Amino acid sequence: MDVSILGILADAFGTALLPANLLAVALGVGAGVILGAIPGLSGTMAIALMIPLTFHWSPLFSISILMGCWKGSVFGGSISAILLNTPGTPEAAPTAADGYPLARQGKAMQAMTMALVASVFGALFSDGLLFIGAPAISELAVKFGPADLTSLILMSLVIVAGTGSQSILKGLIATAIGLVLGSIGLDPMTAERRLTLGIHDLDQGLDLLAMTIGLLVMSEVFVQFREVLAERGSAAAPVPTRFGGAWLSFRDIRRSAGVIFRSSIIGSICGALPGVGSITAAFMGYDQARVTSGHPETFGKGELKGVAAAESANNAVCGTALVPMITLGIPGSLSVAIIMGAFMIHGLAPGPLLMTEEPEFVYALFALLLISDIFLLLIPLPLLPLAARLGSLPRALLLPPIAFFCLVGAYSTNQSIFDVKVMVVFAVIGYFFKRWGISPAALLIAFILGPLAEGNLRLALTLSAGDATVFLTRPFSALFLAIGAASLIWMSVGRRRYVEAG
Repeated sequence: MDVSILGILADAFGTALLPANLLAVALGVGAGVILGAIPGLSGTMAIALMIPLTFHWSPLFSISILMGCWKGSVFGGSISAILLNTPGTPEAAPTAADGYPLARQGKAMQAMTMALVASVFGALFSDGLLFIGAPAISELAVKFGPADLTSLILMSLVIVAGTGSQSILKGLIATAIGLVLGSIGLDPMTAERRLTLGIHDLDQGLDLLAMTIGLLVMSEVFVQFREVLAERGSAAAPVPTRFGGAWLSFRDIRRSAGVIFRSSIIGSICGALPGVGSITAAFMGYDQARVTSGHPETFGKGELKGVAAAESANNAVCGTALVPMITLGIPGSLSVAIIMGAFMIHGLAPGPLLMTEEPEFVYALFALLLISDIFLLLIPLPLLPLAARLGSLPRALLLPPIAFFCLVGAYSTNQSIFDVKVMVVFAVIGYFFKRWGISPAALLIAFILGPLAEGNLRLALTLSAGDATVFLTRPFSALFLAIGAASLIWMSVGRRRYVEAG
């Protein structure tokens, strides 16, 4: 290995082991576990709520907290899934299939500790792949020109549009809206106002954080408030299962080792693919465990392998999901898009040059991700009783403080009432998006990538003297366009067959 690389790695690990950075990871994991255990608070929402707290901290400290929060929340969702049959996060839904029956059998602790062990292994496996694969991909990405990057972004937008909504058309509509919203403000080349409607507060464009909090968090408050009103007078929620039972044994771990390993591979692959994400990974991991089991009839009735498969798969997404973001500047999922926004807030530009310009920061972040997996094992154990109690709190008590934090978070960026108004507007938009089955992720990712796509598109056309065939004559660009077109066709045909079969 190159001596300079060894020096960078030594400095990076030295930075990662500073007490302040270790504290950041520990705080993030602990907060994520608690927030993830609360039904309705997804990992993405937890990250969005925490971003305003990081404005005055160092970039490494801030990003470490957010990554720790994401990992902790992905595991935390399994707590309420097991105890209440109510997944704290969407990716914990397959966990409830076997976790809740285990809890009803008096094996709640066994199920939760299996979820914890599987989560830690999946996270370690994925972070190891990130550490190994990101540098190689970054070296390749440096060779991409403006045309290649434009086509890559277009491919990513098509994939994200087709995977998050109930129909591809709805996903494409959300993507188009996001691209239009991303163009609001002063033209980067001519400084002319675009779509500002004469509002001077829009000259710098829409605030990313205010838009994110409204679209993802405040809209969910509206959705859940409506559900709380609908539940009044209806049947009571599931009765919480008594916390306790036997601990996980080494025999249980050994019996599930193969399932955990296979699901970790599936989750890592899903993380690296734009638009797939942890929800798909969890269901795919669970399904492979059931199909390859010698006794598939035991799944859904209290099978530890089902818990292990789902949790190792959804946690394995977290590491490799950073690969396209760090190396290409492409957020492959909604959670990563929020984290990419945090990078930008702290003056860091994810993309091919990040590892060249900020190698110590990137490798220190990688090191902290590996360290966070240790905290992911150690911190939740004493927090499990507390998280279980929080997970059983009535939603009516949780919604007002969440709404308050949304208002504070939207205001805190620029101390602007206008940003609060933006947050409220996008809360309404997000509420109707969720009711109509339209993906907020497609809109948000398009909003973030739109300016980048526009800049590379204009630069590519300038360098080619207006010749648009440059997007077809460059090999990488043509490949990305072909993959995007093939993905669109494949998803359209697949959805049509699914509808006809249903």
